[in-house]
This record gives sequence, structure tokens and C-alpha cells, in this order.
Amino acid sequence: MELSSLFDTLTTTSWGDEILVWAVAAVAGCICLVAVVNVLDMFLDNNEMG
Repeated sequence: MELSSLFDTLTTTSWGDEILVWAVAAVAGCICLVAVVNVLDMFLDNNEMG
């Protein structure tokens, strides 16, 4: 099986798009999780000082 035929089957099927959407959603979720943890860390650090 050639790589070009593999990529043709990935682009012609709709599940290829679905995998891409889920991958983007997973990356965005990880970024949001890191942002929330950083905000909570800053909030807790400010409370300890004062």
C-alpha cells in the first residue's frame, strides 16, 4: 500500500475530518486547563502575601 493511496482514503472519508476536529479540541482543552491552573496559582500566591 502506497502512502499516497493512504492519504487519499483519509481525505475522502469524513472520519478524517472528525479526527482533526477532536485533535484541535483536545489541544484547546489542554491550553485552557493550563491557563486555569496558572490563574489559580497566581490567585493563591497573592493571598499568601497579604
